[in-house]
Amino acid sequence: MPSSTPQPEKLLYYIAANKVLICKECHYAIQPSAISGHLKGLHHIYRSDRQEFMKYAQSLDLANPKDVVLPEPHEAPIPFLPTEDGLSCGVTGCDHLCASVKRMKAHHATVHRDIVAKPHIPQWRPVKLQTFFRGNQLRYFVVSESSTLTSQPQMEPEVHSKCPSLETGPQSPDDSNWSADELSLIEHFISYTYFDMGHDSESRQMWQTAASPLAHKHNFLKHGLLAISALHRASLVPSEKKRYQMIAAWHQNKALPEFRSEIAHPNEHNCNALLAFAQLLIIHCFASEEHDETLLLVRGPHESGLPEWLQLARGSCTIFENVLQFITMGPLKKLNDEMDLRHLADASEDPEYNRRLAHLTEMPTFKRPPHPKNGPQGTLFPLPCALHELSRAFAKASAAQSRSNFTIWIAVYIWPAQVSAEYLDLLKQRDPVALVLLAHYCILLKPLESSWFMNGFGKRLLSRIVNQLDPTWHRWLEWPLEEIGLQE
Repeated sequence: MPSSTPQPEKLLYYIAANKVLICKECHYAIQPSAISGHLKGLHHIYRSDRQEFMKYAQSLDLANPKDVVLPEPHEAPIPFLPTEDGLSCGVTGCDHLCASVKRMKAHHATVHRDIVAKPHIPQWRPVKLQTFFRGNQLRYFVVSESSTLTSQPQMEPEVHSKCPSLETGPQSPDDSNWSADELSLIEHFISYTYFDMGHDSESRQMWQTAASPLAHKHNFLKHGLLAISALHRASLVPSEKKRYQMIAAWHQNKALPEFRSEIAHPNEHNCNALLAFAQLLIIHCFASEEHDETLLLVRGPHESGLPEWLQLARGSCTIFENVLQFITMGPLKKLNDEMDLRHLADASEDPEYNRRLAHLTEMPTFKRPPHPKNGPQGTLFPLPCALHELSRAFAKASAAQSRSNFTIWIAVYIWPAQVSAEYLDLLKQRDPVALVLLAHYCILLKPLESSWFMNGFGKRLLSRIVNQLDPTWHRWLEWPLEEIGLQE
């Protein structure tokens, strides 16, 4: 083994009592399934050198994070783990621990909201905390006040690598102007809601750590995050669904006027918050949409204009064009990367999808131009051009799924943002061919159904389309009805 590569015992510290393996350099325990990736990604120890490390790790009795037995309260600090100031809940029988007053206030507002505070009994008390794992597996335990410097072995000087510092969770500026209910909602967002906001660990971490600090600087984003958090709670607590939906609507109504004002003048100071809110606006649409007449891409028959989220999606390239340099260098760079669909431009079309979609050209009143494409043809032949875009959308969705990065933004951009205004007018008029095309778009939403804000959406939308079509048109819906599981 090259001399620059440390021996396993010099980099890793095993605690048999807790069945954990701590990285001395990174100061946290490594999940058993992540050891190889940790050594490669953070310490640049490649395959041949990793064999000795993996052999060492496999000889140990290691527990998965959820099965790790935490130390008893007030024991000596665990070597090589940072010790930080924290709080322990003062309510009898409650063992909740956290690292900030903000989070403790949110805990009390959510869990102990019915308990009347007594002046002579503190709501929480200061303690010293440690945690074996980070991120989603973070679980604090209380340690004694003794200094970690005297109880920890000295770090080995041979170990050289660049590891990120311990992330105890997103830190945010002063919370004094946030109400207890707002703190509770933002705590819920950064603890739970963020998880479905991204398709991989990196994008999830972005939402968990970057969104809240931006919300403290931009009021519209604050209310946007709180609205989404409230909608998430509405989906989790059926008995309080209506209450949380009303809270979400209130926050969204507070956010929109300021957002509309800011989006007209994007700049280096507000562009990241605007981009985050644009994504929230789309999610809010899917999570809150329950009206019987709504057809996703158009408002009700008696309302004018396009839904706000669709206007934003269709104009996003122009809106953020002049501030792209600030976004690519900012905390939401990952979100911008997810919205860049150039890698899907040359996606190969699936013959089976094409065969099923080509069948739709036989529908009554369907006019087919010689070469469907956007532009003037989209104006003259909106339905054939919408079908052409739908065929391309199926190819792009398939390519994105093969890369495991099919997101709600991609689902919105590959078809709703591409169809012509004339097609949307026909959809608003409940043109049967336009409705049939929208029904087939529902198939593309199916892979997103596992997220809380999309749960059942495709089925609800397809049901509305079926109800608004004359039964003579139902034979054109066989494929979407079969795929969505809504067979008549």
